[in-house]
Amino acid sequence: MRIDIIGCGDAYDGSRTNAALLVAEAGFNLLIDCGPTVPVALFRRQLAPEALDALYLTHNHPDHILGVTTLLNWMASHGRRRPLSLICQLGQRPRLQQLVAHAHWPEPALPFALQWYPAERLLTLGPWQWQFFATRHAVPNLSVLLSGGAGRLFYSGDGALSADGASAAATADLLFLECEYLEAHPSHGSWHDCRRLTRQPASLGILYHLDPACRAVLAPQLARATDPTWQLAEDGLCWQLPLATRGGDAWPE
Repeated sequence: MRIDIIGCGDAYDGSRTNAALLVAEAGFNLLIDCGPTVPVALFRRQLAPEALDALYLTHNHPDHILGVTTLLNWMASHGRRRPLSLICQLGQRPRLQQLVAHAHWPEPALPFALQWYPAERLLTLGPWQWQFFATRHAVPNLSVLLSGGAGRLFYSGDGALSADGASAAATADLLFLECEYLEAHPSHGSWHDCRRLTRQPASLGILYHLDPACRAVLAPQLARATDPTWQLAEDGLCWQLPLATRGGDAWPE
């Protein structure tokens, strides 16, 4: 499994792309979240319009979905014809359909099919088993645990983890956790909560979606750590499961 950080920024980070991951295993390519700055980052990686198999949207805040219109419009304009799977919460689909409609306006439809999957009912897709866990956030957000032949990946989306979400994260080999603040927050991830998580001994925790003030404090602190089981995310870094940290090479077409 290859995990590529397309972006690690929060909603208003002026120097980083909105938080998004590109995950690949067994020839199946998944994009998690698609904020307004994500499509340009994908274009820089020379992503082919047919490359993505699925898109999962953790929740309907603008920094996680507003790139959908641009991405789908680009796919249509560059000749995509094979279906694309789109996974979202059932109650948030109507808003997303508005973004999709604008992607093909004034044409009546996209030139390829969208296969919609409600996250609440999804168990398997591609090479993975999927499990979802609600967080405490301003709008409903679902963390995801992907379990495949190479290992387990946990991606929190936004919000403070529930007890079930924390238990799922404890089983993962690689964890991507929102860490907007240093101190505990009722509707966002925090360093206070992240560092208290129970984890597998050999797992690696990646902190993303940080407020710049939080990053400024954590960066020197984690750089001095003798046991680097926590790292700060940066755009362009990638990992593979089983774990092997790599630099950020371009995503192949």
